[in-house]
Amino acid sequence: MLKPEDKKFIDDFLSRLNRDESLWLSGYIRGRIDEDAAENIIASSNMIPADKVSVNVYYATETGNSKALSLDVMRSLKAAGFKTKATALNRLKPQDFKRDQYALFLISTHGEGDPPEGATKFFKLIEAESEALLEGLNYGIVGLGDSSYEIFCGAAVNLDVHLKRLGASSFHEISLLDVDYLSDASDWIKNVVSYLISINKKTLVTNRYESDKNVSQVKSGVGYTRLKPITGRIKDIVNLSDHGSAKEIYHIEISYDAPITYTPGDSAGIVIPGASGVNQTPRLYSIASSPSFHEGEIHLTVKLATYEKEDGSSGYGLASGYLAAKKEGDEIDFYISQNLLFNLPDDHQDAIMIGPGTGVAPFRSFIYERSERGAVGRNWLFFGDQHAHCDFLYQAEWQEHLAMETLSRLDLAFSRDQDKKIYVQDRLLEHGDELIEWIDNGAVIYVCGSKDPMSKDVEKTIIKIISDKRGISMDSAEDFLALLEEKGRYLKDVY
Repeated sequence: MLKPEDKKFIDDFLSRLNRDESLWLSGYIRGRIDEDAAENIIASSNMIPADKVSVNVYYATETGNSKALSLDVMRSLKAAGFKTKATALNRLKPQDFKRDQYALFLISTHGEGDPPEGATKFFKLIEAESEALLEGLNYGIVGLGDSSYEIFCGAAVNLDVHLKRLGASSFHEISLLDVDYLSDASDWIKNVVSYLISINKKTLVTNRYESDKNVSQVKSGVGYTRLKPITGRIKDIVNLSDHGSAKEIYHIEISYDAPITYTPGDSAGIVIPGASGVNQTPRLYSIASSPSFHEGEIHLTVKLATYEKEDGSSGYGLASGYLAAKKEGDEIDFYISQNLLFNLPDDHQDAIMIGPGTGVAPFRSFIYERSERGAVGRNWLFFGDQHAHCDFLYQAEWQEHLAMETLSRLDLAFSRDQDKKIYVQDRLLEHGDELIEWIDNGAVIYVCGSKDPMSKDVEKTIIKIISDKRGISMDSAEDFLALLEEKGRYLKDVY
């Protein structure tokens, strides 16, 4: 407890602060506590007793499924008496596995056989490594994917090939699981843990954990996979783009009666009817509505993709064309695609949201939901597009949020309203001091929109700001941002 003189000093200090300063101090202290706790957890997780068999779990994830599954794997391993920890592949190198005796890899596939964005660097490194690097490593792999894509679980299959090429030995045949994977994943965990127990039983002591307890946050069943969609109805559809815009961007409201739930940051998978009754591969769109404020509805922000046909006429994207042609009252099949890695911050934390174009969609959800919750954390939105007069998506709503102080700051970048093009990363540079202040206060940084070049340019800019304002090297600034990402304070939903 505090000494009387220390408590008096704090009380005197707090009496001089206004409400905003008090909130800042509260968030700053909480942020420092969270960082210290995280460092202690990281440090303790690296301490492996000599008398315990270690099985390390590595995951590569785009939306959080394989990370959530890693919790189930760890719990079962601990129940069997193993020492275990889970680590994202994002910052690892292949040689980091040389010390491991056993390793389990949980690998999601993104798009047509690609690894998740955060793991691309690791996959490039392992493809370039020489032979025999990982002799002595025993491993198992489970791949999470979607069989509606031409390349199923391509990232997991690719990793298996390279681990074998580098001399590692697979102690369990690779398992490739489809979108409705939870029950199959449970069997995989039991089989793998049973095998490890059989060859290490002399050194294992079980503990109080229940090996079959499911701690995953992933929802399953009707409404949560493309295999079991639900039917909604178009409530409203509006073209948000005004005269003079080079785009057509639609705000689409879908009502539903099914007992499903979603959280801000999740996406809706739109099921597109195909020829001969065979549906096309579903398309994912970030949900732009708040489950609390827009109860019983999901809202989407959809850009109509266009292209020129060989005959010179205009063609439209399969999914966006399908949605743009919908009318009020039309039925539509969809499901909730959870994103466990792009969720709201704690109510006390500040949020820095960077979402040009349709990338602003999830942040509309964030701000409405935080307003409904009465969150005290500040909200800072960076939005950009081509022209202010015709491309300022949800302009009236942002202005209302500013007036209500549910949106603390709004910085805009309309690239073609002046001779020199201005983008959201330019606005970030202009406000580098404030950005660092918000980060020091424990803010979470969110980026949503196009992967290339937007998200890459934004990341380079944030690293430069950290380097310049902290007086550290670019490499150190990159490591600092990577640490924020590991702690869930730098989150991306890019495509």
